Amino acid sequence: MKNLIIDSRIRDIEYQYLSKYFNIMKLPLSKDVYDEISGHSDIFYCKINDRVICAPNSKFKETAFIEGNSIVKIKYPFDIPYNVCQIGDKIIGSKYTDTSISVDVQVNQGYTKCSIAVTGDNSCITCDKGIVVELKKYGVDVLYIEENNIKLLKRDKSLSSMKGFIGGATLKFDNKFIIFGDINNLENKDLVLEHLEKYNLELVDFKGLDIYDYGSGIIY
Repeated sequence: MKNLIIDSRIRDIEYQYLSKYFNIMKLPLSKDVYDEISGHSDIFYCKINDRVICAPNSKFKETAFIEGNSIVKIKYPFDIPYNVCQIGDKIIGSKYTDTSISVDVQVNQGYTKCSIAVTGDNSCITCDKGIVVELKKYGVDVLYIEENNIKLLKRDKSLSSMKGFIGGATLKFDNKFIIFGDINNLENKDLVLEHLEKYNLELVDFKGLDIYDYGSGIIY
């Protein structure tokens, strides 16, 4: 059974579902960044091919992890050196990406992984128009959506006034595409369902729940 690093604020029903497939490592909240991203795995870790790269100040480490050069700090852009996304063999990041990571596609959006939900080796969903422009240059099939109903949590699990991202609110593994909440709360539900059907992905969502951005998860 593989391991999954994920925000310790996930709800019980999400934990119970994921624990059927993974050994879950609940990421403790860090005081090095602001509340909303303090437990987000995509802030402190990234997975490139089969390697997990972690920040020197990440809360959880294994000997097989590769330690990056940048300490994650509270102010942007020092909170995003590991917020990197891989689609197929293409590594997508920003000019602020840690020097240990070779970026193939550079975008302006620093919260790169937060903004991209990978759906296949050459496809994704994003809420960032700049990312759409850059990825289409490389032939990636990109679904662009605008979403205002993805929520972020404060340290005490109360709702933040900040808006979350589609990448952080989803997780793909095998042929499953998880939305952390009820897909009916997405403004672009129909477009997302059409995209998932196109790539033969099984939707897993949690009925009646708000959609939360947990910073996705790191599977290894």
